[in-house]
Amino acid sequence: MNTNKIIKKEDVILETPPDRETLMKMDYESLKIHTLKLNVSRETIENIKDEDKEKVFMVNECLRLSPPFPRLVKPVIISEEHDLENMKKVITGNYVKHIRGKDGRYSHSECTTESYIVRLQQRDIDCDNKTELLKNIDDEVSSLNLEDYKTREAIMKFACDNGKSSGEKKKRATSLQKRLLSEGYNNRHRITNYAISVY
Repeated sequence: MNTNKIIKKEDVILETPPDRETLMKMDYESLKIHTLKLNVSRETIENIKDEDKEKVFMVNECLRLSPPFPRLVKPVIISEEHDLENMKKVITGNYVKHIRGKDGRYSHSECTTESYIVRLQQRDIDCDNKTELLKNIDDEVSSLNLEDYKTREAIMKFACDNGKSSGEKKKRATSLQKRLLSEGYNNRHRITNYAISVY
């Protein structure tokens, strides 16, 4: 079952590299400069002694290396919504699809904003929980009077004197030290996982 939903669609014509007809109309020097920009060896070009054959070679190389078709545009995810109750994830993104005409040449591009539904995975839930945890820690740190946390002992007390897991204690110490540095307190203290585990 296709769960994709098109939110917005727009047809556009994107700029493309020159086609064979355009390349053939170029004068010799312009075509050579264009070919060299595509990293074709100058020596390879100049080893062809017949100018007409040289031009045909350059045109073919240009078409091989840079065909008259827009480059592939990767999808861009713009939002994710998690529905924990129904274990679903709604992903919304921007997509570009290049369309060929009946003659096989580039016609236009379809730019769409689409959403689709996939099953919510445990790693998504874990990621949400971690993001929420880090936000809560940063919020707590932002409310602290940093003058009270300039020493290693004070940082260790904030990080560890709370019954949290070792991982969360480390995150608390890291968040506090980052804020201290950002506010001009330059005495960075080395706080190891071992120091946290034996506090």
